[in-house]
Amino acid sequence: MQLKHQRQLIQLGVISEAQITEAEQSDQFHKKGLLLCLLEMHNVDSSTLLNAVSKIYKTPYVDITNLTIDDSLLELCSEKLCMQYDFVPISQNETDLLIATGNPLDVNMLNALGFKLGKRIVPRFTHPDYIQRKISDSYSNSDSAFDAAMEGLDDEHALTQEIDSGTVSANLDELKRGAEDSPIFKLVNGIIVQAMKIGSSDVHIEPGERQSVVRLRVDGRLRPMLKFPSKAHPLVVSRIKIMSKLDIANARTPQDGRTRIKLWGKSYDMRISTLPAMHGEKVVMRILDKGGLALSLDVLCFEELAYKRVRECIKLPTGAILVTGPTGSGKTTTLYSFLHHIKDEEMNLITIEDPVEFQIEGINQVQVNQKSGMTFSTVLRSILRQDPDVVMVGEIRDEETAEIALHAAQTGHLVLSTLHTNDAPSTITRLIDIGIDPMMLGSSLSLIVAQRLVRRLCTKCRKVGRPNSDLIERLGIPDDVVFFEKVGCKECMDIGYKGRLGIHEVLYVNDRMRKLISRGALDRELMQAAREEGMFTMFEDGLSKAMAGQTSLEEVIRVTTQPEGFKLYEHLDENMQMLSYGKVQKNRDQRQQQNTDTGQQTILVVDDSSSVRNLVEFILDADGYKVLQAEDGQQAWNMLQSMKPNLVLTDCEMPNMTGLELLQRMREQERFSDVPIILLTARKSEEDEVLGLKYGADDYIGKPVEPLKLQARVKKTLGLYAHIRSNVQ
Repeated sequence: MQLKHQRQLIQLGVISEAQITEAEQSDQFHKKGLLLCLLEMHNVDSSTLLNAVSKIYKTPYVDITNLTIDDSLLELCSEKLCMQYDFVPISQNETDLLIATGNPLDVNMLNALGFKLGKRIVPRFTHPDYIQRKISDSYSNSDSAFDAAMEGLDDEHALTQEIDSGTVSANLDELKRGAEDSPIFKLVNGIIVQAMKIGSSDVHIEPGERQSVVRLRVDGRLRPMLKFPSKAHPLVVSRIKIMSKLDIANARTPQDGRTRIKLWGKSYDMRISTLPAMHGEKVVMRILDKGGLALSLDVLCFEELAYKRVRECIKLPTGAILVTGPTGSGKTTTLYSFLHHIKDEEMNLITIEDPVEFQIEGINQVQVNQKSGMTFSTVLRSILRQDPDVVMVGEIRDEETAEIALHAAQTGHLVLSTLHTNDAPSTITRLIDIGIDPMMLGSSLSLIVAQRLVRRLCTKCRKVGRPNSDLIERLGIPDDVVFFEKVGCKECMDIGYKGRLGIHEVLYVNDRMRKLISRGALDRELMQAAREEGMFTMFEDGLSKAMAGQTSLEEVIRVTTQPEGFKLYEHLDENMQMLSYGKVQKNRDQRQQQNTDTGQQTILVVDDSSSVRNLVEFILDADGYKVLQAEDGQQAWNMLQSMKPNLVLTDCEMPNMTGLELLQRMREQERFSDVPIILLTARKSEEDEVLGLKYGADDYIGKPVEPLKLQARVKKTLGLYAHIRSNVQ
């Protein structure tokens, strides 16, 4: 960018001199240039800057992220040509070609391109970083690069020549020369190029008895790519080992390495893992594309309330935030996004990772090394002496690491970490199981995010569809609700899916959750409380995204479990938007209250003696009440999840869950704050009565039951609550 253009941007107030200086001092300045460095700065509004540059260049700005390039343009402009001149073709007529470029003032480039194509070039300005990505996406179905890489592999004689000297007793120099020879070199390069072109995250090279198989993991699923003769397998493995500086002489033990390659003007990190198998060494190459790492919170696709809670918690100065899920569910990406959002010059951010997957500017990243004693716990102790503001622990694997991390969260640090658990509530019980004190856990936790990745439907070919009758009945899907199904087209390589997105459940630790955690509540209780506080389960979040057409119902069911008793028709508002379980419960209670105002009042009687329950029902039924029965506190609690009585009459001593435990649970929930509770018991000591009243009971009635006294006390208690309710309204 010329100096006069910089001055114009400063005069327009889009950027400041300090920001230009900061960009010029960046490590990436000489590689990316001033404009890209400015666009990547968190304190610069990228859309405002792009529009301002467009006006200065006197060239319209075009957003190419959703552009589909016509086949005729793909034929006219080869991938190599687009890469060479750094442009994307948009449209053409007989004389002109409209292109998108990051530098529309480069006259030499425009003239050279026009001469090659025989057309007048009409430039449009676009985000410079989007060009290479769009070229890669648009030419992803072109096999020219891969075919070139495979050239010579069908020549049986050439392969035999290399392999004749590649016996088990061959010396290492010959094996190395064979691995670096042209056909093997091209084969390995071709595999990597093709993997990157289709956006693969992992390359699996698996040895067989006669043939070796190459499979690529795309959007979480493995797809066969090619097969090659098993005789070439040792040479392919050796070539990869040379690239990643591994020991080519060692084929008996697993090895791990790293390498960095450059393709299409971008650098990619690759993690290499080898594993001895029956017919040779199995190789897995993980491709780490920092350019494809989306660090914005917006692209994580959180539900509205969850997004608000995430933003609130990552801005806190203290507390622990945990991200859970299986391997490959995007936990590290989510943590990197949190760090990127809170990154600031005035903060000291340190991470402990095993391994460091992506290097992020402005963050101190430390890699675990078990051999040298650099474990998570030892590094974490040292880091706490480095005056950190935010600490990210790659994974909590043992009690020692968990204790240090949670203690740090209580002593002025924000701690981010991951665990392997099935859902958000089970994270709490998992930490308690490994030895963490529930009181300490309750006071240090701020947020738990559980997540899975589902494949995103291809927007070019998806179609509207209805699930089968079994799913409609099982999920309670209304007739006017539609979902989308996969089809398959050129854009998605006939898969029907392109890309992935996250589905989440975000457990927000408020005062109610802290009390439950501190007393060691079970997973079921924690899940119930979290849902009542507005949390979407992963199934509910996935279903919401399936109704929006982002993924398919099939994908959601593949990676999540339907909550017990879930019916979709109960969870939809008038605009067909998903409601949380808490709102569904509130709506249900309001309807029940309206029915009560115009009809019978409901009383839940809880006692382990059927004769007592039947007697109480007979007495209250005579007074016009509707009576429901439960034989113990647990059964009553289960019933209360789907209904809200006007009064609960409970015994004290019962199996499974006592009356006092039921009373305590109900008083912990705001939902039951307006439900009177009367204790009915044969225990008549003053201490028992005081204890019941202390726990929140409204009255205390002794056994045996006296009918007139019972009717009078129930009527008086209900009347008192009705009077309080009317005054509040």
